[in-house]
Amino acid sequence: MSGLVVNHNMASMYQDRHLKINTKKVQEASEKLATGYKVNRGKDDAAGLCVSETMRNQIRGLNRASNNIQDGISLVQTADSALEETENILDRMVELTTQAANDVNTEADRKAIQDEINQLNKEIDHVAYDTHFNQNYMLAEGTPKAKPGYFKIQTGSLAEQAIIINFVNASKESLGTDKVDVSSHQKAAESITMVQDAIEKSTQWRDEFGTVWTQLEHAARNTDNTHENTQRSESNIRDTDIGDEILGYTANQILVNASQSLLAQYNQSPQAVLMLLK
Repeated sequence: MSGLVVNHNMASMYQDRHLKINTKKVQEASEKLATGYKVNRGKDDAAGLCVSETMRNQIRGLNRASNNIQDGISLVQTADSALEETENILDRMVELTTQAANDVNTEADRKAIQDEINQLNKEIDHVAYDTHFNQNYMLAEGTPKAKPGYFKIQTGSLAEQAIIINFVNASKESLGTDKVDVSSHQKAAESITMVQDAIEKSTQWRDEFGTVWTQLEHAARNTDNTHENTQRSESNIRDTDIGDEILGYTANQILVNASQSLLAQYNQSPQAVLMLLK
C-alpha cells in the first residue's frame, strides 16, 4: 500500500487543476458559439476589439452614406424629370412661335397663340417653383424656399466625403420665355430664337444634373465596395469560426469528463487508508 497519503493527494490536486482549466475552456467555447463572436470582451483580444469597434463605426457610417446617395439620386431624378416636362412645354412654344411668325395669321389668331403661350409660361413656373424632393426645391434657386441653393450628399463615413448638387432657377424669367411676344411677324421670329435658347439652357441644366447623377452612382458602387470589404475584415477579427470552435468545445468537454472521472478515482485513495485502520 505504498504511496497512500492523507494530507496531500497530489494526483487528485493535479486532476482538479486541469479540470478547472478545461471547464473554463468549455465555458469560453460555449460563449463563442452562443454569441457567434470570438471576441466578446476586452480580455478575449484587446487589440482586435479596438480595431473591430472602429470598423463597426465605419460600417454604420457607410450604411447611412449608401442611403444618403440613393436619396441624392432620387433628388436628381426628380429634377431631371421636371426639366424634361419643361422642355416638352418649350417644344410646344417652338411650334406656337413658328406658327405666329406666319403673316397669314390674323390679329385674333396671334392673340389666341399668345394666350396659350402665357398659359405655358405659367406651367413653366409651376414646374420650377413647386417641384421638390423632401422640401428641397432644386429648380427654384434664388427663392427663399430653395435656400441655400444647393444640396450636400454625404457619400462616405468621413466628413470630407460629400457631393454637392447645385440648384437652378427654371422659371420663365430665368429661361427668358417671359419675353416671348407673337404680336407681329418680327416679334414672333425673335421669339423663336428666345425659345430655342431656353431649350438649350434647360438641356444644359439636365446635363449638369446628369453629371451629378453619374457621380452619385460611382459613389454608391465605391461605398458599397468599401462597406463589403470593411465588413469582411471586421468579421475575420470578431466572428466565431463555428467549425473550429465546435472541435475545441468537443475536445475540452471530453477532457472535462475524463478529469472528473479520474478525480473521483483519486479521491478514493484516502479510503484505502481507512481500510488499513480497520
